Amino acid sequence: MTLLLGPPSSGKTTLLLALAGKLDPTLNVQGQVSYNGYGLDEFVPRKTAAYVSQNDVHLGDLTVKETFDYSARFQGVGSASGN
Repeated sequence: MTLLLGPPSSGKTTLLLALAGKLDPTLNVQGQVSYNGYGLDEFVPRKTAAYVSQNDVHLGDLTVKETFDYSARFQGVGSASGN
């Protein structure tokens, strides 16, 4: 898990949306976005990153681990714990 901090309007949300593959495909992007040295066209963002907005909708009865496992299953990557 990574914590991303920065002042307002510094691009935190845009970066996370780019890594999660959630940017509008018609958006004109300048520069390069990479993840662990791989360009956006070299990995499947939806299987390596997720974006949770400030208005998070989650199941409050789940533990943190259960929430990650639940999210991972619905993204098609199996258990977050590797089991």
